[in-house]
Amino acid sequence: MIRGRVNQRLEPLASVSILDGRDIAHSFEFIVDTGFNGHLTLPADVINRLGLNFSGQRAVATADGFTHTVDVFTARVLSHEHWRPVFVIRLDSPPLLGMRALMGCKLSVNVYAGGRVVVDETA
Repeated sequence: MIRGRVNQRLEPLASVSILDGRDIAHSFEFIVDTGFNGHLTLPADVINRLGLNFSGQRAVATADGFTHTVDVFTARVLSHEHWRPVFVIRLDSPPLLGMRALMGCKLSVNVYAGGRVVVDETA
């Protein structure tokens, strides 16, 4: 189970653990973005600090209607007591947790400041 909270801007936040290049876990708070169909985004400084492996570049369409070429990295995240591989897009914005990272899960959000965010494994 992944837990989080809703912030004052009504953004659902969830804490996710990521393994660095030396297999040491680090926890980060992500905005749960239901409009993002990728796994995760992280800023360049965090990707560098974690020592994530470069996977290549991809073209992605953003909410502003433009297509951008982005750098993609690989990482492992803790999801329901298992480490699983994900793709991380380098994006210098607050970290985002996308729908592909939540595939097969149930997302519950109490939408008010201080509300609960829960990502459960589906049966």
